[in-house]
Amino acid sequence: MLELKAVLDKDFVTIRYSAEQKLIRNEWRGVIPSVELRAAMIYSCEFILANKVELILADFTLMCAPTLEDQVWIANHTAALLQHSNLKRVANLMAQDLFQQIAVQAIYDMASEIPLPCESRDFVTEEDALEWLFSP
Repeated sequence: MLELKAVLDKDFVTIRYSAEQKLIRNEWRGVIPSVELRAAMIYSCEFILANKVELILADFTLMCAPTLEDQVWIANHTAALLQHSNLKRVANLMAQDLFQQIAVQAIYDMASEIPLPCESRDFVTEEDALEWLFSP
């Protein structure tokens, strides 16, 4: 069982952290205004760098797709920050909403122009995501 402590708790996002597992779990919710979304993304990236996080479980199941402008901003800014991180794996829990899935994939596609040190995969269940994150 993962022992996670909240490091950021807002109406639209909760970020929990396990120092032992070097893992953060992001839970994104609803329609997130650009200013708040971008601030949370920067906070998350800075936390990942400062704490040498290696694994991310990103839960997008309750999040509405961000605007195209925000998708481009997220791809450019987070990739630039995380390219020298200790990240190894990022597991995305995806919503059933096709537009949200396309938006998340678009962010990864745009960010791929900057090589990141990690592998990323999409999942439907948290169990499968955690199994992959912790597999050798």
